Amino acid sequence: MASIVLLGVAACTAPSLRTVPRVVDGELEHGPFVSPYAYEWFIEGEASASQGRHGEAAMAFENATAAPADDALLMTRLAEEYELSGDSRRADRTLTVARRSYPGSPWVALAQGRIAEHRGEEREAIAAFLRARELAPGWDAPIIALAESLIASGRPERASAILLDHLGSSRNARLERARGVLLELARRSGDAETLARTLALDPDSTLAARAQEAGKLALENGQPALAARALAAALDTPENVALWLQALMKSGARAEVASFLAGADSGHLGGWSEHVDLLLKIGEVDRALDLLKSTAPSPKVEYAKGRALLIDGNFVEAAAALAEVPFGTASFEAARLAFAECSTAQGRRGAAAEALSQAPNYSLAIRETLAGIYLEEGALRAGLRLFDPKRDPERAALAALFERAGHFEEAAAYYAAVKATGLDDAGLRARVLAERLAARGNRPAAIAVLDRWTLAAPDDLYARVRLVELLAADDQLTGAQKRGRSALEVVDEPQLRAHLLAVLERSASSK
Repeated sequence: MASIVLLGVAACTAPSLRTVPRVVDGELEHGPFVSPYAYEWFIEGEASASQGRHGEAAMAFENATAAPADDALLMTRLAEEYELSGDSRRADRTLTVARRSYPGSPWVALAQGRIAEHRGEEREAIAAFLRARELAPGWDAPIIALAESLIASGRPERASAILLDHLGSSRNARLERARGVLLELARRSGDAETLARTLALDPDSTLAARAQEAGKLALENGQPALAARALAAALDTPENVALWLQALMKSGARAEVASFLAGADSGHLGGWSEHVDLLLKIGEVDRALDLLKSTAPSPKVEYAKGRALLIDGNFVEAAAALAEVPFGTASFEAARLAFAECSTAQGRRGAAAEALSQAPNYSLAIRETLAGIYLEEGALRAGLRLFDPKRDPERAALAALFERAGHFEEAAAYYAAVKATGLDDAGLRARVLAERLAARGNRPAAIAVLDRWTLAAPDDLYARVRLVELLAADDQLTGAQKRGRSALEVVDEPQLRAHLLAVLERSASSK
């Protein structure tokens, strides 16, 4: 866009001027006048290039350079499009002319780097990008190109350091592109510290927002202690307090959480409901019930009371409290789900199914619970019929149901068919991404995804067994045996345990 704007400025300037002022990434430079004819062809070339039609783009740039105006930008863009269209000889000739005509132009050095990178010449590309950076210290484009080259060559930490240095030292106000590249890199690599530092360089960001985003990223990537540290300095919103407490719980600091909640004002946590939820998460049922006693009666309070009693194993009293939640209230469906859990815990699956049938919307959560009841009754097909395999969230539900039923190949296939974007649940995201990678034959990447997830969530036993299976399939037999023996100590579900034993037996015989 900067290229188009600067040429537009030039095209609209009186032709009597030999040079015109142009702004490139916030920096003023003087360049040759560009005729309307050349400008139109330049726009045509950029439009074709953006759509991947590099041959057409090269032809358009040829027409643009045919006008009586020599310009390093036009010549270097022509060289780049020759290269991308497969005409490397013309690219070299054009770049040689540009280098001879404009030896001190950062555009020439940048094009040289891009062409070298396209040819897989990593060292030459990095050297050219560094040269462009020297020629235009405040310009974003060479830094971004250098960082992207380092990322592609497997050096994301070095790329982060260069981008951070550029963002911290540059006086140029137009740093959105460089900041965007670094933010994307930090999110993709799960680097919460770099994310926080990058957000801090944005003058429009707030401490609370920065801490929240960094904390969420750290939690998603299995770094609860880092998340707790990031959030501790910004506990001025209920959302941040809740995230901070969640991070403390995941990092094992339950005593600190209990101490904080004992003296906390519910208003600082978002309200009594959020306070009760947090107490129940750390098993403080008595304190949660005491808090509910001092809260004005309502269907939501009855539901919360039922949940607390259910967690405490008091199924009869829990069911009685949940039955008090009237039809039509916001808590009714959740109460029906909890009532069904009480009933199945007492071996009353029929009562559980009847309670679920009273929910008016027949939501996915209701159907998932009902499918689990059917599975316990040996009616897998009836459970499968509850879901539409054409809908993405329901494919995930089918995958989980197949897994619980011991049909592990079908489960893997359904996970792989789910879209990897837009999933809220971190465990589901990990399973989907891993199975999509495995389906494409990229087992090492799938293993890396599950390895990270199972470290963060060791209680996800299905994911742990699938990791063992993928390790064995990738001939990482020692790792498979080690992980498998560790999982055997905690896997007690009969079908999953039998599957794990079979995988370990096959991997042992392959040694």
